[in-house]
This record gives sequence, structure tokens and C-alpha cells, in this order.
Amino acid sequence: MTTHLETAAQYAEEHKVFQLFESLLQDLCVQKPDKPIEHLIKALKRDNVPRLIVAGPPGAQARSLCELLAAKSSLVHVIASDVWRELARLNVPCGMAAKALVDAGKEIPTKLMLELLKEKLEMGECVSHGYVLEGFPADAAAAREMLAMGLLPTRFLHIGLDDAEVVRRLSGRRVDPKENLVYHLEDSPPPNAEVAGRLIHRADDTKERVTERLAKYRKDMAAVLPCFSKVLVEIADTKAGEGGVSKLLDAALPHITSEMPTRAPRGCPRVLLLGGPGAESEALGAALASTYSVTLISALDLLHAAAINGSKAAEKAMKQAEPLLAADAILGTLVVNRIKQDDVRTSGFVLVGYPQTSMQAAFLKKQGVWLRHVVHLQLAPKAAEAAVTGRRVDPVDGEVYHVDLSPPEDAATAERLVTHPRDEKPEVKRQLKSWNANKGQLLKGYADRLVTEDASRPERQLVERLAGCFLTL
Repeated sequence: MTTHLETAAQYAEEHKVFQLFESLLQDLCVQKPDKPIEHLIKALKRDNVPRLIVAGPPGAQARSLCELLAAKSSLVHVIASDVWRELARLNVPCGMAAKALVDAGKEIPTKLMLELLKEKLEMGECVSHGYVLEGFPADAAAAREMLAMGLLPTRFLHIGLDDAEVVRRLSGRRVDPKENLVYHLEDSPPPNAEVAGRLIHRADDTKERVTERLAKYRKDMAAVLPCFSKVLVEIADTKAGEGGVSKLLDAALPHITSEMPTRAPRGCPRVLLLGGPGAESEALGAALASTYSVTLISALDLLHAAAINGSKAAEKAMKQAEPLLAADAILGTLVVNRIKQDDVRTSGFVLVGYPQTSMQAAFLKKQGVWLRHVVHLQLAPKAAEAAVTGRRVDPVDGEVYHVDLSPPEDAATAERLVTHPRDEKPEVKRQLKSWNANKGQLLKGYADRLVTEDASRPERQLVERLAGCFLTL
């Protein structure tokens, strides 16, 4: 009976059955169609696409981020204030109504703006490819009306930028009226004195006006963001010269998804860490297991325990340069047997050290082991080599240090440190070559559940970033 229940749970999670029914029910409650069955049939035939909203305080590079997201992910960039122009050209009634108001010098009311957006976001490429929306909603009333109309984003990306940096960016801007170019006194100063002499400081960019605009934005967003709490992602902007919009893009791309966050039931964590030499996957696995109360399954520990318990094959493999590859004949069985034990099935697990190859991954799959998340700890070759060749061992107590990252505190310990043969540069290069030869096919087999993280990040930061693999959010 337990096996059947686990198989059913695996099927439901892999095919996202609960998420499917949750999204359909949500769609019905929002749209309230007269013919719900026909509506559901159409909904099932429609592909899910990313639907993003991007917002940020003045000067937070929201437009630049939207443009890059659109180009990188083949999304339609929708600027709320420009939608009426396109719809007016197409003679859409709401577009014509908006044009009449604009021609008369009047603002487009929120209700009409929502009609424009609904028309735009439910047509053409927005439906087939997805979109990134900029400039709406600006207040809580508009946010609530937007959600009530069924315009539900899959993610709301809010750019975080502190007040002092906002004021610095905007108050330092100057405009060249002759060339219609924008400069910044610190970040991109004018090329010569002639240009500098004709620059204009716009009224909206004075420190006092920027402070007023920022205060209004903070007040409005404090009411808007809670409306999107389920899909909200905060992205930290940086000061000039610290990565700019490209860093924002890197932070935003992992959140480009066609799926809504879900409250669907989920079983225990089943996480695999994959990392080559220098990725410190063993240490990270231990930290994750401790933080999230799951069982650490270390292939190396299992092999070591087998050797102690009299396994000649394990004992022989432990003496090799790459014991986890040398023990291929027995290691898979050791891992599978550990995963099937009751404490692991109850708490979940984080697996480290196995599989190392696509053949080993195929063995796990054949044995019925399924993984909810696979984390690739990515590390550049030079960084990996430096991380390993810098390690030193204290022959007295076996403590491991690193000459750059974690040297011993006293001189006596430092003098007696030695380099383990596995950490010698030629051996490390060989290990890296072996890992890189197997990595491509191994990662390809887990592409549908793969999470990639920079292994050079601090351990505590990685533990926090991987919370979604262990917690039901």
C-alpha cells in the first residue's frame, strides 16, 4: 500500500496535478463564465506563459530591465501609458475613447486604463509568448481592480533601491537641449566644457522634487505590493558601477516563470546536490540538512562506512583518486538502500556525491528514486582549481584549512600543514577534466528540475537561497 501511495504522490507532483486544478478553479472564480465547462476546455488547450509586472522607485532602471527581459525571454514589453496608441490605430473602441481624452488634454481614468490593458494582454503575442508590464498598477485601487478582472501576473518583480541612491541618481541628471542627451554629473559626465555649459537641470530632477516623488511612490507601493504578495519577488538594485542593469537582469531571470505559486500539497524534500571539485557540496549538504531538518545522504560517507564494515570493494575504492567513480558497482545500491529507510522517507533528504555520471543517474531512475530538485553548484574552472589546490591538512588532527580562505590562527599549525595528494594541481586538473566530461549529460537528464547556483557564494547565502527546495512556500 505504501508503494502505491508513493507512486501516486510522485505522479501528482511530476505532472503538477494539484497545481492544474488549483489554477483552473482560480480562473473560474475570477472569470465567472456562463459556460464553465467550455471555458475550462479552452483553458486546458491554452499554453501557460510568463506574465510579469516590473516596478521600482524613480531611477531604478525599471524600463531598461523590462527591455532586457523582453529581449532575453521573448516576452512582449507592454508600457501601460502607451497601450492606447496601438489600440487606437487598430480602431479598438477603448483605444479610440482613450485617444479622445488624450487629444482633449485629459488623463485616462483607471477604469478605462484597465480596459485597454485587458484588451492588449489578451491578444496576439501576449497570449502566445507572455509579457512584461511596466507602469501599472500605480495605486492599491488599480491593483485590486486589475486582479478582479483576472489580469493575474505569474510574478511581480519589485526593484529595491534605497532612498539615498534614488536621490543621487536623479538629482545628478542633466539634459543637453541641443542633442537631447541625458548625462549624470558623477556616473556619465558631459564630454567637454562646451556641452557642460549648456546642460539643463530639469525641475523634476531637483533634490526637493525627487524627494517628493519618492515619498509618493513609497506610500503608493506600500499599499500595492501586499495585493501581489503571493507572486512578489524583491530584486535589489545596486549603486552605479556595481553591475548596473545587467546585475538586475541576472537576479530577475530565475523568476521568469509561467507557473503561479501554489498551495498544493507537497511531500518531503528530495534534493540532489551536484558539484565538481571545489564546489564544497558535502559541506553545503550538511548545512542544508541541519537547517531544514532533513537527512544528509553522503555517498562518500556510505562508502566509508561500507569499508569499515568489511566491504573489500569499498575499501579498495576508498584508496583510489576518485572513490565515487571507482565504487560504481556498489555505490548505487548503497545510496538506494539508504533512501528507502524509514527515517529518510519521513524527513526527506539531501543527496551528495551520487550520481557522478549519466549512467549512475539512469540507475537511480531505474530503481524508482525520484528527485524533486536537483541543484547544480556551478564554479568556474580557475575558481575550482584555486579552491582545491589551496587546501592543506594538519597531520596531527586531520583538520583541513585553506591557505587563503581559512588559514590556521597559530604559526606552529601553519608550519606543519601538508597538501593531500588528491589536492595536488595535476590531480585536481584531472578531476576537473573528468567532472566536465560527465557534467553535460548528467545535467541534461535533470533539465526539468534543475536549479543552478554559484558555488562561490558564501555557504549561509546558499542555504537561504535554496530554501524553496526544502520549504513549502
